[in-house]
Amino acid sequence: MVWFLCLVAVCVSGNALRLRRRLRGLRRLEPAGPSKNTESTETAGGRREYGLLTATGVEVPDGVRRAAEAHARKHGLGMLDLLPADLPVDEALDLARHLDFEAYRRDRFGMGRGACYALLADRDAIAAARVEPSSGLDPDELGEATARLRLHTGTADILVADLPGLPRPRGRDRMEFRRSRLRALALVVPQTLALPQTLAAASAGHALVLAGLLLAPPAGLALAVLYCLTPYLVFAGTRVSPRDLHQVAALRLVHTPWSVWRTLTAPRTRWERRMIAEREAARAWYRSEIDLGVERFLGPRVETCPWCGSDRLSRHVVARDILQGKPGRFPLDRCGRCGHVFQNPRVTPKGLAFYYKDVYDGLGDVLAERILSSNTPWYTARVAMVSRFARPRAWLDVGTGKAHFCRVARTLLPDVRFDGLDFGAAVEEGAARGWIGRAYRGEFRSLSDDLADRYDVISMHHYLEHTADPLAELDTAAKVLLPGGHLLIELPDPESRFARFLRGFWVPWLAPQHLHMIPIGNLKEALEQRGLEVLAEERREADQGPDFVTSAAAVLNRLGLDVDRPWWPRVPGRAEYARVSATLLLAAPLMALALLADLLTLPLARRDSNAYRVLARKPTG
Repeated sequence: MVWFLCLVAVCVSGNALRLRRRLRGLRRLEPAGPSKNTESTETAGGRREYGLLTATGVEVPDGVRRAAEAHARKHGLGMLDLLPADLPVDEALDLARHLDFEAYRRDRFGMGRGACYALLADRDAIAAARVEPSSGLDPDELGEATARLRLHTGTADILVADLPGLPRPRGRDRMEFRRSRLRALALVVPQTLALPQTLAAASAGHALVLAGLLLAPPAGLALAVLYCLTPYLVFAGTRVSPRDLHQVAALRLVHTPWSVWRTLTAPRTRWERRMIAEREAARAWYRSEIDLGVERFLGPRVETCPWCGSDRLSRHVVARDILQGKPGRFPLDRCGRCGHVFQNPRVTPKGLAFYYKDVYDGLGDVLAERILSSNTPWYTARVAMVSRFARPRAWLDVGTGKAHFCRVARTLLPDVRFDGLDFGAAVEEGAARGWIGRAYRGEFRSLSDDLADRYDVISMHHYLEHTADPLAELDTAAKVLLPGGHLLIELPDPESRFARFLRGFWVPWLAPQHLHMIPIGNLKEALEQRGLEVLAEERREADQGPDFVTSAAAVLNRLGLDVDRPWWPRVPGRAEYARVSATLLLAAPLMALALLADLLTLPLARRDSNAYRVLARKPTG
């Protein structure tokens, strides 16, 4: 037991040092010099102008605002978040848990986050994001604005500033502030993991310390003392000096469970009430659709492989919707001749509309933005693959969504014109943000005449598996591409060893969105049949991350972490809340086992991959 408590002490100390390192990345806003004129920042010619958004009760003195604007102009920032030095301990720890300030400063493409007290932002970005400069915002309202604005500003920073006279809520009001800021930091809607993932970690550490105190008093007492002194270790040498540091440190064994409980039971803010109202409105629609039976969303079964025409079909796996947890079972068959894996029977167009709803837009919009904004390494690797073989002039990204890939790629290839194509309205949003030059909305095949002879690079990143007829899509790409042009395709790899082991919970199956899963050999052969020369392939470079951890997260999501999801059978009651509580208790051990499995299979993972890329060239003759 003593050795175990020593391990806990090492983990507690290591985590404290990690948070301290993050907080040391915070810089302080230097005071502004004396104002030399009274010219309004609204009318100063030739300068970048900024608007200010503040939370309820927060006032930014004129001197602080001038200093913030000067700092933002000097460093070319589109957005600057200001936080007080005397944040309460809980809020400061939450901020450090969710934000690496140095990494945030360097990352031009991540989602916006902050302390949600005061935010200075470029006025052009404010207009483009359809956000109004205002005061009196709930922290989660300010957090939502911060996330949206970063999509239009790129460069951002967070500084400690002198914000006097801040509100000092107590009791339930204080916990409401913490609950609101936690959701803003996690950038997800209130019914997901924003609160549990942070509060569960705090509760787990406290529980281990309390267990040691009860089961091995001498060593446990030493661990408890270390636990109470940890806040001093975290904040020492940083620019954050919590106003309640001594009080929290002295009473931490009591403070932690009290704070967790009061945060979970705090009143809902108006932003949260608005989100819940939107979910309840959606619940009526989902209820009416589900009551008619989701079986109607499946079309007729086919008896031959859509890739090679063989009738040697066998059931490969039965998958479920692990992304949202909507009801339904989706059989995937495998062709014994070519290895092609496809949904059989296939979800109908109406069914796809049902299952796509609220994934990339609507209720799932912010979470989708967060995920897509975090994939910068994959985006840069795609550009690097093409750059080894070509110097493109015009690039069309098919299935671009809101053009997150193009956002990154255009900074790496500034002389290239990037355009995007997608079936939904997201592509028009990408154009509005300035991430692509031209937005084509519609089906690739139907727009082929308008696209012909315009592009020397066409990319399809995780697009073909979503289409009803991938071979026809390849025909269109070969037709549209300029002679000598390049076609880049990235797909999940159904031949992955992890796919066979994890079965229906292997995330890249992504049922029911993925209709076809194409082995790399099949794709290369199909490209060659269309006269394209395969130049290169990548496997490990295209890998989408650890398979066991993502599958464990899918299991937890399927069991039900989001009690308010509108496609649940009924308005959540005690049974649903009990189910979510049980899932949260299962989360820590399951994720720990999944992480261990990923570590143990690392040698295999280095030879395997859950995705691949292929680059092909169209001949000039």
